Formats: sequence, C-alpha cells, structure tokens
Amino acid sequence: MGARLSYAKVIDRDLFFKLGAKVHPGLDNDVILPDEPGKAGVFLVIRGWVNDHGTFTEQWRIEGPAGGVVYESLPRELHLATPQHIERLEDEIADLEFDYASDDYAVVFVLDESEVARVRFSVKFPQQEAAGRR
Repeated sequence: MGARLSYAKVIDRDLFFKLGAKVHPGLDNDVILPDEPGKAGVFLVIRGWVNDHGTFTEQWRIEGPAGGVVYESLPRELHLATPQHIERLEDEIADLEFDYASDDYAVVFVLDESEVARVRFSVKFPQQEAAGRR
C-alpha cells in the first residue's frame, strides 16, 4: 500500500457550491448543524489519492471530539492506474445526527485496514459559518 492522501475536505454541500465548487487549500472544513442536537445539512467528503499504482481498499469514518464513531463508510476498492494518477472521490452524507457543535470532529481515512490520515473539521451553526466568512 503506497497511496498517499493528496487532499481531503469535509464541507456542507450548499456552502461548497456557493463558494464555487472547487477544492483549494484555503477551503474550510465546515459542516452546518441547524439545531443542537440535530441532523446536519447534506455534506461532502471529498478526497484525492496519489503517489503509487495498484489496488487498495479505502474506508473512512467520522469520529466525534471524544473519539467515538459517528459514521462509518462502506469499504471501497480503488485502483490507481499509474504513479501520477490522482483518484478523486466524493461521498455525500445526508441526515447524519450530531449531538453538538464543535471544532474537534475528524474524518479518519483507512487503507487496507491501516489508518493513514486524519482531517479535522468543524460542525457549526449557520450564524457561526456566516461570521467566519466575513
């Protein structure tokens, strides 16, 4: 297993499209939570794998601030055709319950049953998101 996570973003779908629907380094990882506790708006887990070729199994999970698993994806087999190829993936999550807003959620990426990366993201209320964009 030689694949490397090139980038990963966890972002509210509507916010992503409002901001131009392009992944870039300054794009914040924000999920919008209308009420606490409650269901988040639809959000995206976007990522790109690079650096080697071959077949591997990818799975990811969302962990809460205390480390508990909030969501776990199904395993997905991927094939990188050439060493320079970027495998771009996007999953859409709807109706996921969050107990509270926090800046300490994480999406954990696993390849062939080994943890390879963690990306922090925030679960915010709509007014927090708007204030952060000023």
